[in-house]
Amino acid sequence: MTQGKGADTKILVKADDLKVGYGKKVVAQGIHFSLHEGEIMVLIGPNGSGKSTLLKTVSGFLAVLGGQLMLNGGRAEQMNRLERAKYLSVVTTHRPDVEWMKVWDVAASGRYPYTGWMGILSDEDIRIVENALDRLQAYDLRDRYFSQLSDGQKQRVMLAKSIAQRPKVLILDEPTSFLDLRYQLEFIEIASELAREDGIALMMSLHELHAAVCLADSVLTLKGGYQDKTGTKDILTDGYIRRLYDIPDRYEIPAEMTSGGGDGI
Repeated sequence: MTQGKGADTKILVKADDLKVGYGKKVVAQGIHFSLHEGEIMVLIGPNGSGKSTLLKTVSGFLAVLGGQLMLNGGRAEQMNRLERAKYLSVVTTHRPDVEWMKVWDVAASGRYPYTGWMGILSDEDIRIVENALDRLQAYDLRDRYFSQLSDGQKQRVMLAKSIAQRPKVLILDEPTSFLDLRYQLEFIEIASELAREDGIALMMSLHELHAAVCLADSVLTLKGGYQDKTGTKDILTDGYIRRLYDIPDRYEIPAEMTSGGGDGI
């Protein structure tokens, strides 16, 4: 468990009756939450329920369709792109087109919000990138081409890029997809450390419920175009998961996938 939310922690992202979607098409609505510094919030729900759409809206890739979204105490739409790039960092399952870029260059791109239009790294920028790669155990990969890395190594490099960006909030869309069990465990360790030691707030969507049970300080669930529930990971009981995903009684849910059984992974 990370430091989590509390009266003495700052609210970094706040939504009130938020409506999200594409163009004029509403995908999910009635969304209310507060994300505090050092908190890990996990979004859970069936495919098509709006998890990625919500994350893209918070990230600024999609416009707010209704309600209110606050970042750093101000309305999200009033934060310009440069301010948002310093405040938020995003990691998705979609990899950037960096076929001929080396690991160092990918990680260093996290400093671009600070380098000005020429993109020249200062000595301080270089130190920050080196520390980020070292922290993610990716410094030895710095001279390799990004395209040559395994999925787990690519995820570490993208996280190093985000750390180098020095954000207050880290948005992750299905960060454990395509990772084998070892790298899922590694991600859980890294994410928990970022929240606990750096005070970064993490907001992520997950399909792997066992990872959610291990990670989450808070859970927000979506279903049928609406926010279904918010709470701690204790809401992820066998009965609730069955209802959320419409799982028939004949299917058994492994105990480690719910908050009521086992010790996680």
